[in-house]
Amino acid sequence: MNDTLAGWLQVLALVIALGLSFRPLGGYIARVLTTDHHWRAERLIYRAGGVNGDADQKWSVYLRSILAFSAVSVLFLYAFLRLQNHLLLSLGMKPVAADQSFNTAASFVTKNK
Repeated sequence: MNDTLAGWLQVLALVIALGLSFRPLGGYIARVLTTDHHWRAERLIYRAGGVNGDADQKWSVYLRSILAFSAVSVLFLYAFLRLQNHLLLSLGMKPVAADQSFNTAASFVTKNK
């Protein structure tokens, strides 16, 4: 079988798979996103975070959440890169330099290429 035929068969298989799954999967996603019912795990997470799951979120609260999550992500990734020689299965790799660790962490968190 040549590469062109294999590519077309793969595209055809993908189209068929999407065609068969969009109705049940789409219906499920629509039910999950439009219901007012909260699952037990959601309620536990809301309670632990002190969040009202039915209330709208103001832009200022959303901004603080994004900034806090980004700051924690940068710090975690920075520490991960600096301490990688102490991690399990490190294969003897040396820690990344401080400036390169910060640059990598900031780039990953801000999706900057």
